[in-house]
Amino acid sequence: MFMGMTAFLTVIILVSVPPSAKAQAPGVVGIDHVGINVPDLEQAIMFFHDMFGFRAVTRLGPFPMDAAWKKNFHIHDDAGEVTIVTMRAGDGPNIELFGYKPGSGSTGQPYRDDISATHFSLYTSNIKATKSYLEAKGLKFLTGINAGGGDTEGESWVYFETPWGATIELNSYPTGKGYEKHNPAVKLWTPSSFVELTATAVPEADLQTLVNKQIQVWNDTDSKGRLAKMTEIYQDNVSFFDHDGSVNGLEALNERITRLQQKFTGYKFSLIKIDNSNNVVRYFWNFGPKSNPKLIAGMDLIILEKGKMRSLHVFLDHLPAQSKK
Repeated sequence: MFMGMTAFLTVIILVSVPPSAKAQAPGVVGIDHVGINVPDLEQAIMFFHDMFGFRAVTRLGPFPMDAAWKKNFHIHDDAGEVTIVTMRAGDGPNIELFGYKPGSGSTGQPYRDDISATHFSLYTSNIKATKSYLEAKGLKFLTGINAGGGDTEGESWVYFETPWGATIELNSYPTGKGYEKHNPAVKLWTPSSFVELTATAVPEADLQTLVNKQIQVWNDTDSKGRLAKMTEIYQDNVSFFDHDGSVNGLEALNERITRLQQKFTGYKFSLIKIDNSNNVVRYFWNFGPKSNPKLIAGMDLIILEKGKMRSLHVFLDHLPAQSKK
């Protein structure tokens, strides 16, 4: 689907190529994981699994550390064995948990202004719902939800504490951040727009059903009823991209559909064809009034995740002559 008629859309899927730099370590492409020390390894594993659905994947140890190792890595001389567990943390970098037994380090949390004392942030498409859920589970929040400004306009954030006292942030920007309005050459990566490509085939009948529901949604003029239907075919944190910008989340996408319908009253979408390569789908469509239903043609490049649409990138293939000026 699309929101404007004056330009074609250029999109880059999943991989963004940064501008060339004079100095760059060869081969480095991004953050793989963040590592944190925890006082009780099994407690931390259960916490991240039960609260957020993160999954423990690899485990090393326990293994002893010799004197040279402790000296190189600035570990107390009388520290015991260490066990390391890496968890898959949704669509962001992995989390690596370190559990020392017996631990000889400080059991108190460092001050936020101490060297190396920091935090990591979890992205959520609905910060209010996430905060309410975690509070109901007994987690302590340090503040209410805060709103960003300037470059971070559109972002909300809040901090909470783990059962062992570490600080973690929640943040959300379903309609993007303020700095994006200036069309910067480099945009910050966000897990809200990351989708994993898979080798799993999608049955043709399932694709047909999905696209039929897609057409029904975009032709439905009842915004409230439409939102309920959207939950059947879109992930809650669905990402939508066209030349007017990007949006994330069901409510933001629902607003985009309303704006499109208001701009083109009486226009309807219809299917041309559909094909796919595993979970990457091309949906070709027509859009126009009853008198000329093929007035506009385009294609949605859709990526599926767990049977629902996780992202939509829009291309316009045919526009009326006057709209190309």
